[in-house]
Amino acid sequence: MHRRTFLKLGVALGAAVNLPRPRLNAPAIASTLPLPISHTYFADVEALLATRLSNFDALLVPAHAAAELIWRRALQRLPGPPGRAHDPDGAFTIPYATTIAGLVYRGAPPQSLADLWRGEALWPDSARLVIGAALLRRGYPLNDTHPGRLAQIEKDLLALRPRLARDPLAALRAGRAPLALALIPLSPEAQQSGEGLGVRGSGVGVFFPPEGAALVEHDWVIPLNARQPQAALDLICAGPRFTLDAPRFTFPLIPLTPLPHAALAQREAIWSRVRAVAR
Repeated sequence: MHRRTFLKLGVALGAAVNLPRPRLNAPAIASTLPLPISHTYFADVEALLATRLSNFDALLVPAHAAAELIWRRALQRLPGPPGRAHDPDGAFTIPYATTIAGLVYRGAPPQSLADLWRGEALWPDSARLVIGAALLRRGYPLNDTHPGRLAQIEKDLLALRPRLARDPLAALRAGRAPLALALIPLSPEAQQSGEGLGVRGSGVGVFFPPEGAALVEHDWVIPLNARQPQAALDLICAGPRFTLDAPRFTFPLIPLTPLPHAALAQREAIWSRVRAVAR
């Protein structure tokens, strides 16, 4: 199916998502990325994972969340490509897109992650990205699990009281701030040149800090108790998929990886307290 036809089909069917489930013809979709088709958007993947997944026929989640769902045995089997660390046999996930966490700016370019602690920067409403950037700023690993370091990061974020936005890139384009930490979706052109990361022509620039940038693969999965799994699979397979050829990029890329449950619990507690004081 042509990409434009797929998008039109998604929009046409999207109105059915809000109807009672027995009357649905279109699959109900939950996503941690903004999509051009009707869906329920979750800025923070932890909020999505805390919902009743059977309410949805398809989920678009980061790879580390897909790994957690595989561990829970909460997914149906899918004909995905093999060879990825979180789903070696390609049995549960179909890759959709890759994003990179960068600093998006207007005016003078930033120099490092420290610029997020000056002025009125916007942060994504995402525990992994916010805590990860704070760790990198301190020189710690993006996926660090050390309790003492995480406690130090909590103090940094509580003192900062970050300004959170569900979609920082859209908020920056609307003029709400001169700087934002945002996930930059890769376009097909970006895979060839390393440029044009979804923002060209919008009056903003992208800077990837020397401390490192989070690399996030987003995968389609189908919950085990989805009511319309075949309709969901048809929609997934009809849509476009963009993945990253990482060696083409020269800045440091750090994949978000699954974390031990003890570290996840500490991060969730930190994030709860940070969100309570966020602006």
